[in-house]
Amino acid sequence: MGVGLEDVPGAVPKSISASLISMPTAKKDKDKPKKEKKKPEPESDDDDDDDNDGEEEEEEVESAAVKAKRQRGRSSFLKLLRKVLSFVPLALVLSKQPFTVRPRGNGVNAAKLRPLELAISGAVHWAVDSPTVMRNPKFGVYLNETGRVLLTPHEYVITQQSKRAMPNEKTMKGAYKKADGRFKRLIDREPQVLEMIRLPQPNLLAIGSYVLTGGALLCPFISSYMEYLIVGGCIAILQGGRQLGMEPQPELYVAAVTAGLALMAMEAAGKVSAPAKKKRR
Repeated sequence: MGVGLEDVPGAVPKSISASLISMPTAKKDKDKPKKEKKKPEPESDDDDDDDNDGEEEEEEVESAAVKAKRQRGRSSFLKLLRKVLSFVPLALVLSKQPFTVRPRGNGVNAAKLRPLELAISGAVHWAVDSPTVMRNPKFGVYLNETGRVLLTPHEYVITQQSKRAMPNEKTMKGAYKKADGRFKRLIDREPQVLEMIRLPQPNLLAIGSYVLTGGALLCPFISSYMEYLIVGGCIAILQGGRQLGMEPQPELYVAAVTAGLALMAMEAAGKVSAPAKKKRR
């Protein structure tokens, strides 16, 4: 007895299988619009900031040779700046600029304090009664010559600006001759200077003039703390001038501020950062 396909479970009838074979496959419709793909959403800036914050910045490594060269250049520049600034108080002193002025009033004569003149006149008057100078007369000669030399630059500048001066007078030799006459008048016939020298001790005007003049002369040639002398001399002159009713002039503040800046430049030039420690392997 034959078994038909109908009796076998799961068997597909011939009629159905034939129809499935003969059925054409479905073709894609080309006219159908394509679906657009969704573009990925751009990441927010907040996420970028968070990522950047999480990343550690790389530190630039500077070699010891480059660092030492940079420090040497910085130190040289500050030393040069200090040298230039140190000539400002010297120029103010040698040009005999008034640092304090007393205006004319009832029964009071006008007066101008020039540190160079007061320092020279005070030193000469001190040498007259000094036992040291009496035992060594050469000290007095050196002191007089120094005073004439310090007065020469001012006389030279005045002669150059004068239209009546002769050509032979517009030289350093001619200026030195004029400084000799100015030196003698300053010592014997200058009432304003003599009045300031004869003030009772402690005479802050005379002390400040000595200290300021000495500091201004030594500061450009000695790489030390001569600026403290300039600042201290300006403070002494300021205090002494107030006792006589004298008003400070801009030159006083310029000399003190310039000396302070030169002192700061010198301090900064001497600072050297410690070398980096080598890492142990």
